[in-house]
Amino acid sequence: MNLFYNPSLTELRQLVDSANNTVEKHNVVIDFDGEVIIDPEMKYAGIPLSKFKFHTTVTESVKHNARGLKALFETLVEAYQRNNAAFDFQRKFNRAA
Repeated sequence: MNLFYNPSLTELRQLVDSANNTVEKHNVVIDFDGEVIIDPEMKYAGIPLSKFKFHTTVTESVKHNARGLKALFETLVEAYQRNNAAFDFQRKFNRAA
């Protein structure tokens, strides 16, 4: 999913659904070109999360929580548009729950 090319909640849902189900927490990052990646350490072994434009952690439960998924989507879009790596997904997620 790329935030530069008209992202959709459906795309995010597909991306989250494709994440490894054997771990409880997933790292979600935005690369500098707008690409959203789940668990980048699987693709880029040893890369620090601070090398990405934005990163947060979500639990496996976000797959089954429509409000949480929507909050994650809004957070990703807002963080990409604001160019703000410090944007707090957890605060926004807790308000949506």
